Amino acid sequence: MSGLLNADMQTLRGWAEQGWRWWLAELAGLVPRRWREGRHRRLALSLYDPLSGRLDPIGDARPRAPLAVVLPRDLVLTRLIETPALGARDLNKLITLDADRIMPLARGEALLAASARGPAGPGRIQVEVAGLPRARAEMLSLALAHAPRVPAAVLVGAPQPGLAQPVDLLPALRAAGLAGGAERSAAPLWLAVAFLFLINIGLLVWRDTATLDTMSALVDQQAPAVNVAHGIIARMRREDAIAAATVTARRKREPLALLARIDTALPSGTWLQRFTWTGDSVKLAGFHPAKVDVSGALRTAGMAVARYGDTSNAAPSPLGEPFEITLKLGKR
Repeated sequence: MSGLLNADMQTLRGWAEQGWRWWLAELAGLVPRRWREGRHRRLALSLYDPLSGRLDPIGDARPRAPLAVVLPRDLVLTRLIETPALGARDLNKLITLDADRIMPLARGEALLAASARGPAGPGRIQVEVAGLPRARAEMLSLALAHAPRVPAAVLVGAPQPGLAQPVDLLPALRAAGLAGGAERSAAPLWLAVAFLFLINIGLLVWRDTATLDTMSALVDQQAPAVNVAHGIIARMRREDAIAAATVTARRKREPLALLARIDTALPSGTWLQRFTWTGDSVKLAGFHPAKVDVSGALRTAGMAVARYGDTSNAAPSPLGEPFEITLKLGKR
């Protein structure tokens, strides 16, 4: 992790390119072999002449097919070895590390590439290794630079139907900086895609900003009407509260309703002679049968008795015993 944090941009770019090549190699390994062989059959072949440095077309010219440069086999050192069963990327890395033992050239004096040829036993495969001296590789790079289009492969010998595919030296040439890559030729397209993507993001942001400004302006225009509506609603709520309070007070202090409550609460046989309503108090006077608790009956009915006067010691009356009661409204 410390190495990643301390790496400069050039190192990070190299690591990214290595990871990209590894990923492409892994994907290529997933492609069926017959499809990979068919790709070489669709190539437009051009033979490299080391004396003149020209690329001479082989067979019928196919202008739309990918270009493959064919190297004479006597221009390249080849050898057949056995290695553990490895992927294409790991195999080329193994060949590069063991170059001094495989080829009669010191490390760095030749560009190496390898291609699997088939199984050689449990866990092992036969590998054809091709080595191109660096001086010849530099001469070849001049011819590749003047090719009509970017080569898709640099093969050691022409492909033959029914035989193993030739070793491709193009990845080694690209790694050494002696050949341009197809992925670099696509860089302007990727830059155009990135530019259009940024423009698209900018347009989306601008559209959202314009929509937000329009909505804000609409809200500001509607603010006076909304404030008036809020005022009307608040006034209606206050009026509804006043009406509800009035209805509640009227229900509690309606004369006929109060008289009906009192009549229901009074004991049977009680005769009401006088009913006086003054402000928050009601004065009742009348007669009740003997041994009847008028005050208790009214309290049981939920009325507040403020004053009770019983004149049962007065002269007997055929109507009963007289009483006077003062009720307080709004209190229990």
